[in-house]
Amino acid sequence: MPLLNSFQAAVGGVIVILTFGIVVEKHYVSRSTVFYNLLSLLLLLASIKISYLLLTGLIIYLVLGAVVMKLKIKPLFPAFGARAYGSLALVLLLEGRKFIPGIEGRGIYETFGLLLLLWIVVTALVHLLGHLYQKHAWRIF
Repeated sequence: MPLLNSFQAAVGGVIVILTFGIVVEKHYVSRSTVFYNLLSLLLLLASIKISYLLLTGLIIYLVLGAVVMKLKIKPLFPAFGARAYGSLALVLLLEGRKFIPGIEGRGIYETFGLLLLLWIVVTALVHLLGHLYQKHAWRIF
């Protein structure tokens, strides 16, 4: 008998990614982190039900991440790091389970815009937690 269902395990994985982003990615995002986040996004896209417009936007994000990684454009690595990707994954998981109020019944473009806004808000909160972690030198490890 499993202890967690698939949704709980996915959210747990996202929490691990966000914790890694807050604790480890204090100063820089490595190329290997971008690579693993892009692979994780592929798995996420294969496992959730989303609209074709949202899928198209996420594939564009995935391709941009691959180009940034391949060309080693280090200033853009944080856009695909654990903090940004973990926030995106959390929003997608919550949207897939209809846990985000106000999304249901909206048009495709409104839904896409609201999810983008929510991703930005969650990413900002994660960056704030990272800043507080760094400022107050919380030592977990």
